[in-house]
Amino acid sequence: MRQNVWAATIVAAALGLAGCEDARLTLDNYQQLQAGMSRAQVEAILGEPSECSGAVMIDNCLWGDESRFVQAQFVAGKAMTYQYQGLK
Repeated sequence: MRQNVWAATIVAAALGLAGCEDARLTLDNYQQLQAGMSRAQVEAILGEPSECSGAVMIDNCLWGDESRFVQAQFVAGKAMTYQYQGLK
């Protein structure tokens, strides 16, 4: 019985954390983003990115999914461009 309660607690916590990250994808938060911000500053607003990819000195990071997202391009660790889709 204790294992079931423990497993349910872990699942509920994981779902809650996933919901918190998704809740940060708002137009208000997007409007706080500025060119020149560090990745840490952007993550303080949006949370951890869903994925990042890059090459030498250039990183592209995505928060969200293909229907609702914020995307940022970082050059030498500083944000240069942002775009979004599906935010309210």
